[in-house]
Amino acid sequence: MRQLLLSAMLLAAATTLHAQQPTAPAPASPITDHFAFRAGIFYGTAATTGEVDDPNAATPGTPFSLEDDFKLGPKAHQARAEFMFRMRERGRLRVDMWELNRSGVASPQNDIVYGGNTFCSAASSNAACIPGNADVVYSKFNWQQVNLTWTYSFLRRDRFELGAGLGLHLIQAEAEARVPANANHPQSVYEDFTGAGPFVTLALDGTWRITRRFALSARGQYFKLKVSSVKGSLGDYHGDVQFRWRPNLAFGLGYLSTQSRLEVTNDNPNGFMQLRIHGPELFVRASF
Repeated sequence: MRQLLLSAMLLAAATTLHAQQPTAPAPASPITDHFAFRAGIFYGTAATTGEVDDPNAATPGTPFSLEDDFKLGPKAHQARAEFMFRMRERGRLRVDMWELNRSGVASPQNDIVYGGNTFCSAASSNAACIPGNADVVYSKFNWQQVNLTWTYSFLRRDRFELGAGLGLHLIQAEAEARVPANANHPQSVYEDFTGAGPFVTLALDGTWRITRRFALSARGQYFKLKVSSVKGSLGDYHGDVQFRWRPNLAFGLGYLSTQSRLEVTNDNPNGFMQLRIHGPELFVRASF
């Protein structure tokens, strides 16, 4: 009986001492960060399609590819920046912005109806074009986008976090085409298509701390919306692996894919612009 009582007392004392020992803090990771700034280089490719219609013309616009028909470069190499703010323990606000500006000079291989004008090819059979006299088209394409995404982590553990929320995206697109005066056009031709609007997406965001230094993050957003005469859709997907070199500094490799479409109706001109970009990204991430 004495031995049993002594063993019970020793076990109770050991349990109490273990409970009083402070718990080791969780390793620094995207799950524990309260603020983070990420700067990276995106090595992507772009595919841009569109159509510009003149509501007063009988002939609709011709669908075109800026890369194939107007010879805009498909490369989308650019710097990107992102901020993350943790709101209490489970809320996160992510802010990022980017833009893509390109220009090109080319003669179309086929006639392109762009707004109220026709850009003539060398093999044109259009009555408004002189055979063998192709137009030289100077084109520009600008796309600006600002993203604000808030998520609430309904599942949060030391090694895993999963949240859902909403994203607000401010998008502005402009496509410009200009043809100097020539035999086909006694006066220079200028067409400009512009659209802008705010769009809301549903967002899902997850993080997995694989080891003390490595973490995997993935997120996705998608939605369609119509605001007045502007329709838009956005699908944005991103995944990356991070290496925690120091508690406040990490390096990473990611891959992202974005598809955005902006359509304008009840305007002059009408039409749509659609942009697809995808590719790898190298980044550095500072946090605390």
